[in-house]
Amino acid sequence: MDPVDIFQDGLSCPAIVGPTAVGKTGLITHLAAAHNLEVISLDSRQIYAGLRIGTAQPTAAELATCPHHLIDFVSPLEKYDAVRFRQDFERIYRQVRGRGAQPVLVGGAGMYLTALRDGFMEIPGHTAEKLAKVRGALDGLPDDEIRDRLLTHDPRSHARIHVNDRYRSQRALEIFEISGETMTSLTARQRPDPVLGLNFPAFVLARPVPELDARIAQRTEQMLTEGWIAETEKALEEYAPQCPGLLSIGYREIVAWLEGHLTREKLGPAIVLVTRQYAKRQRTLFRHLAAEGTWHPDSPEVFAAINSHIA
Repeated sequence: MDPVDIFQDGLSCPAIVGPTAVGKTGLITHLAAAHNLEVISLDSRQIYAGLRIGTAQPTAAELATCPHHLIDFVSPLEKYDAVRFRQDFERIYRQVRGRGAQPVLVGGAGMYLTALRDGFMEIPGHTAEKLAKVRGALDGLPDDEIRDRLLTHDPRSHARIHVNDRYRSQRALEIFEISGETMTSLTARQRPDPVLGLNFPAFVLARPVPELDARIAQRTEQMLTEGWIAETEKALEEYAPQCPGLLSIGYREIVAWLEGHLTREKLGPAIVLVTRQYAKRQRTLFRHLAAEGTWHPDSPEVFAAINSHIA
C-alpha cells in the first residue's frame, strides 16, 4: 500500500474496549491468528516500564503472536496524558500501516479513545503559565474541597465525575478557573477532530458482574503468585512510593502492606476491591460510548463482527 494513500478519509482503526479483566487479550490473540494485526494499547497503566505484572502487560507468548505498541516504555516517574497518547498513537499508526499491517486499539482507557475521536477542547485564556499557577493552587486542596468547588462552579461536571476521581474533578475545576466557563459548556461547543481523519469503530466487551468479579479475584491472586510484590519492591529501589507509576491500582495497596498499614491477609481483598470499583467506573463509561455493539468476549458474534470489519 502506498504510504501517501493509506491516510485517506474512510480508513478506520477498530477499538476493542472493555473493563479490566474482561478478556480483551484473549480475543485479540484469536483475531491475530486470522489477520496481520498489530495492537496499539489503549491502557493508561501498561505504559509504565518495569511494572509488567501489576499492569497486566501482555506475556512474551502473546507478544510473539501479535506485536503490541505503547506498553512498557514510560518511566514510572513520568505523568502521561491524553495529549501525549494522541501524538504517540499517530506515530505508531503510521508505522504499522506503512508495514501493511492492520492497527487495532485494545484496552480500557475510554478517555484516550475520546481524545483520538474528538481531539481536545479549546480553553479560552489558556497558557502554560496560567495552567501551572492554577494547578499549583489546587494541588494543595483536599479532595472534598475540590468537589465542593466543582459543585459550586460546574454542577453538571460534579454529577458526571465520580466522587473518588480526583484527577478529573480537578481538571474540570482547572478549566473553569482558567476560562471562566464550565467544562460542560465548552464540551458542548466542541467539534470532533479525529486524528488523521480516521474512523474508530468500537467493539465493547462485557461480562455479567459476578463473572467479571470472579475473574478479577482470580487474576489478582495469580498476579500476586507470579511476583507482583517482588516487582513492587524492586521498583521502590529506584522510585518513590508516590511516583505516578506506583500510584496505579494494586501497587498502592502493596506499598501500604510493605509500610505496615495493611496485613497480608487483607492485601489481596483490598486489591480486588479497588479493581472492582475501577471496573464499575469503566462499565459506566462504556455504556455511554458510541459503539458498534456490546458482546460477551467468548461469543462467536463479536469475533464475526470484528473479523468482518477488518476483512
